[in-house]
Amino acid sequence: MRVSESLTLANDRSCPGDGLVVVADGITLDLGGHTLTGPGIGPQTWPLPQLDSVGVRVGGHSRVTIRNGKTVGFSTGIYFVDTTNSIIENVTTQRNRFGFYIHTSHNNAVKGSDVEFNIYGLHLQNSDDNLLQGNLLARQTYNSPGGYGLYMYASARNRVLENTIDSNINWGMWFSEAKDNVVFHNNVIGNNPQVSDNETSNVWYDAQTKEGNYWSDYKGKDADGDQVGDTPYPILGPGTMVDPYPFVEKDGWTKKRRATIDHYEPAAPHAPRAVTIVALAGGAVKSMHPEANRASDLLARDSRNVTQIALGTDERTVYSYTDRFVVAQDIVTGNATAKQALTVDGIVAANRDGHSLMVVGSTGVEQIDLETGQNEYFDYHGQPEALAPSYKHNHVFVATARGIDLLYLNLGGRTPYTIPVDGIPVAMAMAGSGTRIYVAVGGEKVIDVVDTEQYAVVDHIAVDVTATSLAISPREDVLYIGSAGGVEAITIRTKTRIAAAAFLGSVVDLAVSPNGDQLYVALAGLSHAIAVADAPGLRVANLIELEADPSRILVASY
Repeated sequence: MRVSESLTLANDRSCPGDGLVVVADGITLDLGGHTLTGPGIGPQTWPLPQLDSVGVRVGGHSRVTIRNGKTVGFSTGIYFVDTTNSIIENVTTQRNRFGFYIHTSHNNAVKGSDVEFNIYGLHLQNSDDNLLQGNLLARQTYNSPGGYGLYMYASARNRVLENTIDSNINWGMWFSEAKDNVVFHNNVIGNNPQVSDNETSNVWYDAQTKEGNYWSDYKGKDADGDQVGDTPYPILGPGTMVDPYPFVEKDGWTKKRRATIDHYEPAAPHAPRAVTIVALAGGAVKSMHPEANRASDLLARDSRNVTQIALGTDERTVYSYTDRFVVAQDIVTGNATAKQALTVDGIVAANRDGHSLMVVGSTGVEQIDLETGQNEYFDYHGQPEALAPSYKHNHVFVATARGIDLLYLNLGGRTPYTIPVDGIPVAMAMAGSGTRIYVAVGGEKVIDVVDTEQYAVVDHIAVDVTATSLAISPREDVLYIGSAGGVEAITIRTKTRIAAAAFLGSVVDLAVSPNGDQLYVALAGLSHAIAVADAPGLRVANLIELEADPSRILVASY
């Protein structure tokens, strides 16, 4: 039904395709408390919006109001594209693929609405200066990609106020390339994880009142009883951003009776953390401190047939894969525990859940729960070159000759999609926030930048070398590129080279210290060594001799 003038819906409607399409400016569409029911959520078209059926579609118009009703069972409940100065208010949208999709639309408001049980909740893409206020964004379901309450991509200066973001199966809020947004007076409860932000310009509190958000997993105290925690809440991401004024109770801003007692002080620069470099060289696992002259054996036993090493999410447990079993060793205590035999031979990585290890090979995938010892096998027949475990449940990115496979362990090892890249990946590194993967393309002087929720190459970084290895600074501002002749440091935002270093030997792997102050370079061929360089300037401070060519290095820290 095409809507060219204001109307109030008189009854529920069952729609075989689009429900209502607004075709004029200045329209008020009152759903009258009724429900628009669609034909179903339609097939997955991510990263494009799914628009097979839309409950209410508004494109290229201004001053449109949609209110007082419900959209159920559409590919997208309400879709704004190129829409300005318009409002969605008091609308419930459920069991759609997208709840609300706001696309290249500016100066709009979404208020007092319920976005529940969709695959994707409230989605803003390339949309600026919008207001999201007083909404319930809850219980979005998992059909990855998806499962988040609020997703904001390449969108700026939006205000997110007084929303409840509750029990979404993946992120409560995912911000990717989203800048200068302000987020406060929201209840963020029981999401997994609560938030991810790869920028440093977003503000997670009201600067005037010194009031932030309620986070259900906040561990701090309110010793002075002002309803605001005395320590900040950390925002997941590379910028070490925080909500400095988190509330200790849900809806705390409505209960607050006095001004915030300001305990917040910006964190002092982190002291360097203790670092141990772990290298796999000649089938042996070696450990060394950055200032050492030579490396020593890490494992007292089973240390001569190791083919893979991986670092746990605690940054101090090293997993060594040898003769189809795994040894887990705590780098601090030295305690080593052997796990049961495996059936798969392949590449090893720690899962993001903190207690599982996976081995991905051409004959399948095996995941081991390191707490219970339980093994799971998944059918997979790719040829993995590198792994990047996702922050999502049982989901891993696998670099193969055909691109980046999305391997879903929770779906029996199904690979529903492969992200095409500009050639055969030879190296892959995931940013710490989980929002970006950088892919070195074999034979090409280019790094592809993959968005891990858009599932697409969203940028390219032209370089002067053919890369063999990659590493990313903890703040995600510098990309280090290893090649046969040395290392280059590139600023990610401006794509300019800021430093370079040449080495006698080919660079086979790179790693960055947790503070971002050192780069570790594994050299093979003419030199068997680990070079320790200042970062990002790449001045070599030390060269640690090895007895054989290294193939992999890790950085354990504590």
